[in-house]
Amino acid sequence: MFGDPAGLRDLARWCLALSDTQAPSGAHVHLDPGTIPLAVESVPLMLARHSR
Repeated sequence: MFGDPAGLRDLARWCLALSDTQAPSGAHVHLDPGTIPLAVESVPLMLARHSR
C-alpha cells in the first residue's frame, strides 16, 4: 500500500473504528477508486472486522 500522510492517517482511523469493541461483528467499509479520499488510479479496498 502507498499513501500520502493524510491517506495513511485516514486508513488508520478506519482500522481503529473497525477494531473498536462497539463495532459489530462483520462491520466493513468499502474504499473505492475516485471516492474521496482515494484517487481515481487507486484500487478498490475493503476493510472488515472478522466475525470471531
